[in-house]
Amino acid sequence: MISSTDEPLHVLDLPQLYQKPSGTDLVKALALLSLKPRTFGTTADVVKGPAVQPAGVTRYLTSIIASPLAWLDTDELREAIWDAAAARLSERSGRTAMPAMSRVFNIPTSSGEECTLTLHEPSITADNLGMKTWVSSYLLSRRLHTLESPPTLVPTASADSSASNPRKSLRVLELGAGTGLVGLSFAALQGKSATVHLTDLPEIVPNLAHNAALNVELLDRTGATVTTGVLDWSVTPSPLPTAEERFDVILAADPLYSPKHPKWLVDTISPWLSRGLDARVMVEMPLRDAYLPQVKEFRQRMGDLGLAVIEEGEEVGYDDWESADGGALAVTCWWSIWGWSEKV
Repeated sequence: MISSTDEPLHVLDLPQLYQKPSGTDLVKALALLSLKPRTFGTTADVVKGPAVQPAGVTRYLTSIIASPLAWLDTDELREAIWDAAAARLSERSGRTAMPAMSRVFNIPTSSGEECTLTLHEPSITADNLGMKTWVSSYLLSRRLHTLESPPTLVPTASADSSASNPRKSLRVLELGAGTGLVGLSFAALQGKSATVHLTDLPEIVPNLAHNAALNVELLDRTGATVTTGVLDWSVTPSPLPTAEERFDVILAADPLYSPKHPKWLVDTISPWLSRGLDARVMVEMPLRDAYLPQVKEFRQRMGDLGLAVIEEGEEVGYDDWESADGGALAVTCWWSIWGWSEKV
């Protein structure tokens, strides 16, 4: 039996297999050993881990997986314990080995309160990195409340709309939405004053739609409207969007991780962004050494398109990967807000 104490336990304080512990005691011990990924944030704080000293834990977990657990009553109980031990072992093999998880994000609002979003992240493989929430998404989401209702983002009636039928809400598009944190945060903050369309590649969109459904209570409470769909940057829309189909705000976080992406991203922004002088593109991306040329190219292409930086800055967050020394991995990110340099 595990006793309650403020001091970290030693692995020998956990139920030992030679003692033939009950299934309940083993399940409790394995729950205590659960690891969560690091928080993002703007400090190096991490999610508080299990109150067990790490020495010997891997061997303990391996012994459980190797044991037939013959003294337990049912195959189902044995399978559950083996699965839990395997999950705890995977968690200690790095973020990419962690199983699917649901994560909670608290996003500040202009009132000083926070709204809480729950996002599901499937287990990560090299070909589905869009299933992970990245630090730049978190940082941009936490910046949105400072931009919640500036005059430049208040939608106005278009020149060809009648006075009796002005546009009543912002049309917002998120590109490469991934798990949807930025777009869902924007929707929750804006409420009924915006409709938000979250987009990504076909293999990403089912989980994106799942995350929108996970937060339906928050979205309903704020009156927000969220839709999801496929948008492939490498494909030119045909026919091109009409003025009514364009968006007042385009959001993108961590969008550059291939030499092709700067061109694809700007070529996607071009047809989908409203031509009004109040239209905005809001992006945040990590300044990774390997992709600095892509960031430079993105800046150049945005300028060539006729968009200019209205506001920008850098900030540091901490991703949930570990650095080489096992500490939190600091990531410097560049955020920017763009608008048309002149009416086009």
